[in-house]
Amino acid sequence: MIKKIECAYVPVTNVEKAAEWYERVLGMKLRSPVKPGSGAIMIMGDGGWLFLLPSPNMTPLTFETTGWAGDGETFEMFPLCFETEDIQSLYASLKEAGSWIETEIRDEGGCGLQLNFKDPDGNKYQVWQQP
Repeated sequence: MIKKIECAYVPVTNVEKAAEWYERVLGMKLRSPVKPGSGAIMIMGDGGWLFLLPSPNMTPLTFETTGWAGDGETFEMFPLCFETEDIQSLYASLKEAGSWIETEIRDEGGCGLQLNFKDPDGNKYQVWQQP
């Protein structure tokens, strides 16, 4: 009955600065100018929308889990995973911007190339590229 995720909502401390970062570093497009006090709609390459919304009591998108690391250790999990066709260029863009990157690009075999990173507000994501 549910087909896909159409959009996601992301908390940020400063919508204009965040929109500039998502555009410059991740290559998303700003749908329309940011109005004071409102959010921003960022459009991904396939047309999906990411809403950047002001969050006065900023709590980043992340949570701890013991179900990911495999050894029972806690892991700071990312709630969203993006897909890219050029993970090397994205990695270079994140490094150039001084973004937090968990590790180098990992080759996960049949699960493709993967990279975990955070935006300037601490929202954690994963990006992957098909093998």
